[in-house]
Amino acid sequence: MYLAALQLKDFRNYAALSIHFSPGLNVIFGDNAQGKTNLLESINFLATGRSHRTSRDLELIREGAESLSARASVARRTGTLDVELTLGLHTRKRVKINGVAENRITKLLGNLAAVFFSPDDLQLLKGSPALRRRFLNVELSQISQSYLYYLVTYNRTVAQRNTLLKQQRVDPGLLAIYDEQLAAAGAQLVVRRARAVAELDQLAGRYHSLLSEGRERLHLEYQSQGLPAGADPELEAVAGRLHALLEHRRQDELRRQITLVGPHRDDVAFWINDRNAHLYASQGQQRTAVLALKLAELDYMNGQIGEYPILMLDDVASELDPHRRHYLLHAVDAGVQTLVTCTDLEDLMVREWPHDHRLFRVRAGTVELDARGLA
Repeated sequence: MYLAALQLKDFRNYAALSIHFSPGLNVIFGDNAQGKTNLLESINFLATGRSHRTSRDLELIREGAESLSARASVARRTGTLDVELTLGLHTRKRVKINGVAENRITKLLGNLAAVFFSPDDLQLLKGSPALRRRFLNVELSQISQSYLYYLVTYNRTVAQRNTLLKQQRVDPGLLAIYDEQLAAAGAQLVVRRARAVAELDQLAGRYHSLLSEGRERLHLEYQSQGLPAGADPELEAVAGRLHALLEHRRQDELRRQITLVGPHRDDVAFWINDRNAHLYASQGQQRTAVLALKLAELDYMNGQIGEYPILMLDDVASELDPHRRHYLLHAVDAGVQTLVTCTDLEDLMVREWPHDHRLFRVRAGTVELDARGLA
């Protein structure tokens, strides 16, 4: 899979943009605050339906404009797709796939799969559990529409259940219905997440060993109230356990007026040499672990959908030392389209550019193909 072309209109500081990418390496360089990250953000917006930088969609519309549009031509092993996403100041997001309007924004996901690495991702280890759950949700929603369906169903059920718990008199019959729905949808999320983390653990462990030159061991563990002890979790067992826990915590939930059981409270633990990385990892260890995780994510998604997602690397030169930077740019499989931003080409320390590369200079919301990148 690769992003062949991108068109933007009134997205952030881009009034109008049309750009064609190489299937291989694409370097986007220029001074700070010119629009490099905005360009990657627009691609991530097309991949996931949301920004990785803000929860306020209207911030994406260029100042003074009424609406935005982002459109991509995506080359897949099954053919070429045209993906378009629009948003207005007074209109909701709208999606078109191959020119056909879709009635649900969720139809967008999976058409353009992407792995994104930015300085903010270094918070995956040290930040809140919500960041790690979001990482799993974004990854799994891109490769599975059914996962996305259960995620939407589960979140809606939790919201409705919380509203019920806040009422002065709680209808026990209605609460029982919500318990059944929450346990069923929640089990789907727990099992799929646990299996994904088990695979990521193996993949990331190998990358981490290479990056640390064998000095450190990385281990990932999915932590959930709904997971029974043992090997591969089964849906029926997880659903039953979640239902039992809801009954066990019933009085606490009625008193606190909030749902206390379910995958919305789960986490992913990172262990480095058997020590909790959330508590003890140094900054260098955090960088190595997150980088290993992103490389593992590429391989995992390839294994699930039969082709590599695109890889976007935002400002890696400022966050990674020369060893990790060099390894990242050379560890990516030749079949992975890579888009990387930097302020100076020398920051990437590339001695010889691959044949299928392009260099793009960004200046104040305009992008020009650099003469050195006409491969």
